[in-house]
Amino acid sequence: MHLIETRDRLLALPALEDRMSVLETEVRETQANLSKLLRKYNKESRDVEQLQKGSLFAFLLRSAGKLEDKLEEKQREEINAKLAYDRTATHLDNLTQEKNELASRIAPLKAEEEIFLAELENRRAKVIQMLTEPQGIRYTELKNERNALIPQITKLKEALRITSLVISTAQKIAVSLGKAGQFDPNFFISRGILVPTISLIASLGGRERHSNIVNAEETFPILVSQMRELMSELRGIQDLHTSSLTEILSKPLNMEFVFSVAFTNLPMHDQIRDKAQEITHILNVIRDIEAELISKLTEQEDKYTHNRRNEEELLFSIL
Repeated sequence: MHLIETRDRLLALPALEDRMSVLETEVRETQANLSKLLRKYNKESRDVEQLQKGSLFAFLLRSAGKLEDKLEEKQREEINAKLAYDRTATHLDNLTQEKNELASRIAPLKAEEEIFLAELENRRAKVIQMLTEPQGIRYTELKNERNALIPQITKLKEALRITSLVISTAQKIAVSLGKAGQFDPNFFISRGILVPTISLIASLGGRERHSNIVNAEETFPILVSQMRELMSELRGIQDLHTSSLTEILSKPLNMEFVFSVAFTNLPMHDQIRDKAQEITHILNVIRDIEAELISKLTEQEDKYTHNRRNEEELLFSIL
């Protein structure tokens, strides 16, 4: 068995399987759409038939001198429904044909893959017995390297998962603060609008503003908890810049607002602005960490892929 040639042929398999997955989804959706179009066409056909047979509705239309116009309208709708059904049916036939052709390409590759993997496993069993020979020593080195890479990759993925949660939670708070800060007293005061008028305008949106502030306050403890969890996860990752996150977590963190009787006071708007700036800073810090994690994950996954390729080359050399 020519393992290198087989491996090269099998490189096409993931792309073909991805395309098959897309096609299967398109076929299911097109089949569902075709059923809807068939029901629509049948309904339009029944409507035309009822008008042509002389139903009570047709009699009333004829009496009003509107039967011909209504019949013409319904016949157009019937024709359009039939055309839409035919187009979709043709599209489904094309998708099905492509799916069948793709399946005929995938099937032999899957069978070849099974033989290929079985052969690699046989050679792996052989090389394990050659621990004192150069090939056995090299195999052990690759295995140890791989065993070291897997936990690192797992840890990076978990850190990225938590990072995604932190960003999502921070964005929710940012949205709430953004909505709460939409009423800006400075906008009205700078235009000479009297305070009583401002109070009236503010009262209209005061309840919604209060709701958004409460949302931000209630969500913030979740954000802090997620950041602490992220910090704990990051401690096991080497050469990662976490000083900014450490600084954030070292300070008292809160999302509490001091309300006054009037919703129009400048200090409240300033509080919202300051809290929004804090969230923006947190988002920037976390996104920087996310970018570092993605870079490190890509690097480690490349090493893992290279390790697997080296193992394959080693196994190919075993007779």
